[in-house]
Amino acid sequence: MKTPLYVAGVTSKSSAELVGRARRSGYSVFGETLASSIGRSMSSVRKPERVYYITSPPIRMSAETPRQLMKSLAYDDLQVTGSDNCTYNKKQKEMGLKDFTKIPNGVNGAEDRMSVVWEKGVQQGLLDPCRFVAVTSTNAAKIFNIYPQKGRIAVGSDADIVIWNPLATRTISKDTHQHACDLNIFEGMTVHGVPEIVMVRGRICAENGTIRVAEGHGRFIPMPVRPPFVYDIIEGKVQSSEEQQQQQHQQQQHEEHHNGNLIKKFAELDILIPAPEPLAEMLAGNLPMPAEGSICSTPSVRGRVDGKRDMQESSFSISEELDRSGVRACIKVKNPPGGKSSGFW
Repeated sequence: MKTPLYVAGVTSKSSAELVGRARRSGYSVFGETLASSIGRSMSSVRKPERVYYITSPPIRMSAETPRQLMKSLAYDDLQVTGSDNCTYNKKQKEMGLKDFTKIPNGVNGAEDRMSVVWEKGVQQGLLDPCRFVAVTSTNAAKIFNIYPQKGRIAVGSDADIVIWNPLATRTISKDTHQHACDLNIFEGMTVHGVPEIVMVRGRICAENGTIRVAEGHGRFIPMPVRPPFVYDIIEGKVQSSEEQQQQQHQQQQHEEHHNGNLIKKFAELDILIPAPEPLAEMLAGNLPMPAEGSICSTPSVRGRVDGKRDMQESSFSISEELDRSGVRACIKVKNPPGGKSSGFW
């Protein structure tokens, strides 16, 4: 397949695995999951309330699905998180209580997307902060060919900057959100990661939860065709994940063939050196003092192999010299590791 494919709305584990398998096989395929599907499942939603969560693709029933989708983002099986934001009031959703076809399709996601990804990804140890930036910003800019104007902080790029506080927390609620609706599918969820300041082209548009948007400040962003991030794989300028793994495997086999697997040979030469007993325990009398010739008796003979000459061995003894030097009242020796002491001289 020589045509790139962007798969939107990946909300199940099996579909994410298919996208990842295609990417590892060398196809130019990209997958996007949604904030609603990584933020919650339907397992804890009561049946009378499920009408408010109707969207497509649907939010899955299994409680494990959000974590599996987050792992797919971490493994690069999926590359982007979208919001698929389309909000309705409760009264509008209830129009389809007796007729499923009349239920308005869509849920919220734009306002809480980044906090949900941080909570379910970074806070739970599945993503690092750099990958968080990639799946929420940079990858989308590269795929849709507006990088580095967007998706990057650099000279010449638009000053679209978020001052992110990873330690701050907030509780998502319909009473405090900015959406013009009376329900929120993440109601009551406490999340880490709060945007303190949001700047668009250098102008502050949101600060500490307050929106400061000026009408007419938005600009149309053209998206040229044939983004390099997408077409470099097709044109062979960049190796696929599968090709990189095969190349690494072949290189490893080549090294083992020519070096005779030196790692295993070095492992055979390793000498097991027992851990030294604490000196304080020996001096207190809780442990026997090492016997003469023991490999743990002094630091100078640790790791000694019988039958081989130790180039570090010496017949010089500090304690012996002190014993022959006569009375020295100013020297106090208390059982040094190199010799015995009888107290004061």
